[in-house]
Amino acid sequence: MAKTSAVGILTENPNDELIRMHYKAVAEKHGASPRSSMEDNFVRGKEIECITSFYRFMKEEAQHPLKILEIGCGNGYALEVLSSMDGTDQFWGVDFSDELLSIAGKRQLPNCVFTQGDARSLGAEAEFFDWVYTERCLINILDANEQLEALRQIAKVLKRGAYYLMIEGFADGLRNYNKARSECGLSEVKEALHNKNFEKDEMFARIADLFTVVDGSQLGKYSVPPNFLSSHYFVSRVLCAALTKGDVARDSEVAKFFSFLPPMGNYSTIQAFVLRKK
Repeated sequence: MAKTSAVGILTENPNDELIRMHYKAVAEKHGASPRSSMEDNFVRGKEIECITSFYRFMKEEAQHPLKILEIGCGNGYALEVLSSMDGTDQFWGVDFSDELLSIAGKRQLPNCVFTQGDARSLGAEAEFFDWVYTERCLINILDANEQLEALRQIAKVLKRGAYYLMIEGFADGLRNYNKARSECGLSEVKEALHNKNFEKDEMFARIADLFTVVDGSQLGKYSVPPNFLSSHYFVSRVLCAALTKGDVARDSEVAKFFSFLPPMGNYSTIQAFVLRKK
């Protein structure tokens, strides 16, 4: 794949317009801000920390310039962070939203190509990338079979033995923190209309022919624990809400005070998994 060639080919779905309109509004509201698509500053910061930590792991393991793809790159914030860390690697960002891609392009990253495309139908060469990552992207595909196709597309474009860092939404985390909220007399938090969280066991069973699940918490100084946001979600979505009898408190002083806590339990919808292509 030449660096300038298209990364994605669009396929249409009745839900696609919902996703386009949602991210058009996100682009208008947040522009180039890191808060684009995630208004909880702690969550976004931890996601970026997770991505940069795994990038360092990749650099140490590979010992050669990397070809890296972010699917669902949005306004390009994460890729700007990564591309500033090492000028020898090549980066590609693909996104469904024209409005967000327009913002990403204005960053003028010299070692990065942004392309409009679709995770369900990637047009990249087979076995081209050393690393692919997503950050709450595949949950915007509102059909489980189409999510599976996106995962198969990711496997297709990865080199054998290469990695996929999957930072996505999982239904078990939502169920757990809603159970805790119920015990505190709080209302249920519904899945967002533009999201379809993964059923973890079902998803892993369906991609067992494609990937091996790596224990991210065993990567030493580059550890990526799956429940990296669990404690924050419990404090901000359960404890703080119970104390104030209010709604979810994303950037509250209470949540900031408890930010030192290590990840415990499984109370976060957003979880991180390291998958290695077979």
